[in-house]
Amino acid sequence: MEDRYISISCLPLPTFIQGGYAIFGAGETHPNRNDLQYFVLMFIVKGRLFIAEDGENYTLAANDMFILLPRHHHYSWKPAESQTEYYWIHFYITGKWVQEKRPVQVGSEIDIPTLHYFTPTMTMYLAKKRHFTNQEDLFSLINRIFKNSALQNNVGFWQAQQLFIDLLQMIQSPNLGESSTTRLADQIQRYLRDHFDEKITNETLGKMFHVHPNSITASMKKTFGMTPNHFLQRYRLEEAVKRLLTTREPVSTIALEVGYSNVYYFSNAFKKSYGTSPADYRKKYGNNANQ
Repeated sequence: MEDRYISISCLPLPTFIQGGYAIFGAGETHPNRNDLQYFVLMFIVKGRLFIAEDGENYTLAANDMFILLPRHHHYSWKPAESQTEYYWIHFYITGKWVQEKRPVQVGSEIDIPTLHYFTPTMTMYLAKKRHFTNQEDLFSLINRIFKNSALQNNVGFWQAQQLFIDLLQMIQSPNLGESSTTRLADQIQRYLRDHFDEKITNETLGKMFHVHPNSITASMKKTFGMTPNHFLQRYRLEEAVKRLLTTREPVSTIALEVGYSNVYYFSNAFKKSYGTSPADYRKKYGNNANQ
């Protein structure tokens, strides 16, 4: 069967809708439908799934990833032979996308002057079917998406959306125009954003990406103009601001949630960046500031 690629315009960004974990027993089949308006992203954990799309049959085994297209006919061409388990994610795209035999450059639906916005590429390339080997990282990220989505608050919603974009970046096919330095820096910043509430050092990152810690720093400085630690601290404070403005959680709780074990150190770092304490920032800009 020929390889297929789904090329997606990154502007506007794809949107996470919902997800879950499916378990089919022997003899059970996938729902037969042709009116689902979402893409379905599937990660097979156990067993084999016999899925068809518009008359084309696919056999998905453990550690296979697969994408079903919106408003196409999906059904099982054969019942499950044994217990089969997989993660599924529904996502929506309002911009342009195409499925072809090879990656295709797709333009943006939004006309944005390069004076105000620049990105090296506006197209994301996803293989329709591929085998993955980084199960632990993928499943951990998927579960974080589900966990944040289940919070049913502003912070959880936006965090789930951000983590979903990180998931797409993790599974996308490489952009051949990117340098190895840029690819490494992109992986690093994605890891920092996904694990900002954990203790992270250059040594940790070096082991994670199998490079010397000095290469970690060099790639981040060349690509983003800052060290990993600077990037992490800035991101943690941005996450703190979200919580200060959209929740009533105590400052001490927010400090822990964004990776600061010491609330005094957190308050000092916050004041250094924003010119005021976390409590005063909330009073001035929070939802109840003008009430």
